[in-house]
Amino acid sequence: MTTIPLGRCEICLGKGVIQGIFHRMECAGCHGAGLVHKETGEALEPAVMVGQLRQRLGGVAGVIEQQRQQLERQGLAGAAKDYAGQNNKRHRGGGNWTGD
Repeated sequence: MTTIPLGRCEICLGKGVIQGIFHRMECAGCHGAGLVHKETGEALEPAVMVGQLRQRLGGVAGVIEQQRQQLERQGLAGAAKDYAGQNNKRHRGGGNWTGD
């Protein structure tokens, strides 16, 4: 699938909805997606938009997984590791409150 350059819909300012007099309505300029073809400004068909967003989501998921693996190799894999096996005795009762 070819990646289509996407840009913000200028009618709804990327929100996908516009405020009517009495209620909110789906933006007709982008079919409620908030995104349009960047070069032409035309709305993509919903099926095409779903494919484009799925393709981008898959790419981002791959980048996140690579970064997670890199952090694991460096021994910095997540906040849970920081809190495991510790007891914060700095407040009354000596519980495990961490301030989060």
